Amino acid sequence: MKLVIQIPCYNEADTLPEVLADIPRSIQGIGEISVLVIDDGSSDATVQVAREHGAHRVVSHRGNRGLAQTFLTGIETALNMGADIIVNTDGDHQYPGSSIADLVAPIVRGEADLVIGDRRTHADPKVPRKKKMFYRLGNFVVRSASGATVRDAPSGFRAMSRDFAMSVYLTNPFSYTIETIFTAAENRFPIKEVAITSNPATRKSRLFRGIPEYLSRSVRIVFQGYSMHNPLKAFGWFSLPFFLLGIGLGLRFLYFWFRDPGYSGHVQSLILSAISIVVGAQIFIFGMLGGLVRTNRLLLEDIRLRVRRLELKERAGIDNKNQPTPPD
Repeated sequence: MKLVIQIPCYNEADTLPEVLADIPRSIQGIGEISVLVIDDGSSDATVQVAREHGAHRVVSHRGNRGLAQTFLTGIETALNMGADIIVNTDGDHQYPGSSIADLVAPIVRGEADLVIGDRRTHADPKVPRKKKMFYRLGNFVVRSASGATVRDAPSGFRAMSRDFAMSVYLTNPFSYTIETIFTAAENRFPIKEVAITSNPATRKSRLFRGIPEYLSRSVRIVFQGYSMHNPLKAFGWFSLPFFLLGIGLGLRFLYFWFRDPGYSGHVQSLILSAISIVVGAQIFIFGMLGGLVRTNRLLLEDIRLRVRRLELKERAGIDNKNQPTPPD
């Protein structure tokens, strides 16, 4: 079983040596470990440092394309390298290399396809109280929207099986953490979490400038993920207030009408009731159309997965042919 540890990097020359030195050289159940560094257009010596400190392969973007695209480049490259398990860790040494063995263990045992390193932010003294509150709220929203039981949704320290990695796709340029949880939940890939202790922060996050920006981007991703993976339910909930308002106003009009059949007042309630019900019906129809689009998307994903398997099988066959024949 081959493990590829991918490290997305953007100007991480200072911390990358520690990250590479902390990676275990052997893990029970793993026959081969390779280290992949994905350079996202760094302007420092990240590439040189990676090669000098033991990275088996380095892939570079011509310019800075963002964390999500860098993550996808790593997944694609790791699969082409023949990975059975892929671990994603950060180039700023936030996550301990000593926990990689614990992270991959559930996949080696066949118990999970996605394993997330739980930093236990609620009990971490390094995390400010205000940030802990946002983490709790964010994790609750992700759990409610995706249906997956996760305690540290923003954690980027993850292990993925080969099957799950081939199913990964991203529709946002910001990050991969939340959207991959939706993908795993929709396709019924088992998810597990492993408790870890994160290292002290070496720098501020380059992914966002502050909590408000992070929240606004994350809310968009959650809303998009929920509406894309559960369109009928999402639009159904959105249409419900309009239906309730319309029904309530309609009942109000009927109440006054039966009390005084000849009274022509409260027509405004009847008009507003009709408008609300029509708007609610239109929104619900959008959800039905979204359900049809979702069905088509799942079919396309299945085709994509089958093509990807054939490509990897063909590549493995070519690589085997290129291997030198051992002497007799």
